[in-house]
Amino acid sequence: MSVLGKGGAPEINSVIVTQQSVNRAVQTGPGRVFQGKSPELAPGAAGRDLTRSTEVHGRTDMFDYAATIARQEPQQNGANPLVIELRRLGFELLPPGIAERISVREVLRTGACGSSLLQRLASIANASQPLCLTPVDFCDDGDAIHTWQRFCEILRESLPSVGASASGPGFCLHSHQLPLEAYCLVADAILGKGPRYLFLDSLQMDGHCNRLVEERTASNWMFLWRNRLNDRPVMPVYGGMVRSPCPLLSDEVAMSVLPVTGLQVPDNSAWLSVKLLLPHFAGAGGRLDEERLLPALRQAIRLADLLLEEQRWRCPLQRADAKSNRRLAVIVSGIGDLVCQEGRNPRDLASLRWLGRIVRRIHGELCETSGRMAEQHGAIPALNHAHPGKCLPDGPHGAAWRSRFETAARKSAIRHRNLLAISPYGVLPTNRRFDTAFTDLLPIIAHADAWSFANPPAFTGWNATQFQHFHRRARAIIQGSQAASFVAAGV
Repeated sequence: MSVLGKGGAPEINSVIVTQQSVNRAVQTGPGRVFQGKSPELAPGAAGRDLTRSTEVHGRTDMFDYAATIARQEPQQNGANPLVIELRRLGFELLPPGIAERISVREVLRTGACGSSLLQRLASIANASQPLCLTPVDFCDDGDAIHTWQRFCEILRESLPSVGASASGPGFCLHSHQLPLEAYCLVADAILGKGPRYLFLDSLQMDGHCNRLVEERTASNWMFLWRNRLNDRPVMPVYGGMVRSPCPLLSDEVAMSVLPVTGLQVPDNSAWLSVKLLLPHFAGAGGRLDEERLLPALRQAIRLADLLLEEQRWRCPLQRADAKSNRRLAVIVSGIGDLVCQEGRNPRDLASLRWLGRIVRRIHGELCETSGRMAEQHGAIPALNHAHPGKCLPDGPHGAAWRSRFETAARKSAIRHRNLLAISPYGVLPTNRRFDTAFTDLLPIIAHADAWSFANPPAFTGWNATQFQHFHRRARAIIQGSQAASFVAAGV
């Protein structure tokens, strides 16, 4: 038995969590357990949650959290002329964040004062930087809930500024590490109400013969389906990789999540994210004005590159990554809205081909502009790290390899390792109800270098099976895009 009294939020004085109660919660749905203990989980509060979720047209607006952070960062405020110019062009600069994996076993072993990682996280929290942690290496002691509670308590002791903050650190947990009710209740009670992500791994997304695994999988899907109506839903994440449009740079494992933008990224990577709303560039009759969009894209990349130079990354590992990779994420949104404005049928293959041409042209314009900037200002240093000639001895064989790599680098070098990001939710309109036919537009996300999972819709009018199908199909498309990636092509 675990008692959540220590360091709890003011509205939760004493909440008792047991494995039995959590299992019962899965069957009864959110808001039915701990009645009277937490006003937020009472049935009346659940009704208020539903009302608020429909007021934002089916979307839980995570960028409200982003706006708060943006005001705290002087380099991102409205006084910056680069940010003002980006906004005039139709782009929104999103605040950066820190995404990092953390070993639960190590935290429990060292305690609040014995880990250099916890000391570094404390400095990040004190600077009001948005933070999202991916807990790994759970202790196999048979009591995952107690382990999770103790881990959160040590974090609370290590991050004293969390107690004075309206929102705590975010988390991204693997789907089968912990009962999901306990994941949310314990973290919220002890560490505040930061974003909550859930990585849907192969145990969750693939079929299994093991009955216990299948039961947990079904329970998790039902939790996500019911939880989607909350003010702060647990947001599914999947894919686990990011790509580069440069064929000389390999794919990267991405198991962490940036807290505000929901980008799945490598640990401690430094990203500058800008949001592109396609309907903003719709002309008369709701049609996309590409002659206005493409010049705006070119200018936005140049402005973002200058902002990369100005950005002051507080984490040393992020500073090193920013210098080596110069990552940008142009998050294309409003794809489903554009389909509606054009009056197109999402089931029609012609609509998918039309969207594919638009997204490919956007990606191509971003890559071409980054390539020209590499010629003018230098390519990303990560290309030098990938040079195979460093591992080869002197002589004709090594010289030939170096020559071939340098020739390929001149043809494909870019200034930014990553460029285009798309959310699976971007293919859905932002109105309250939308047809499940918009799932047929998901193949568009295969053109992205990275994927964002923030700002999920409420899937109003859908059922739980359609909800599962949407996420499983999106994951299959992301995984299929990995198979199409060629490393060191042309060398």
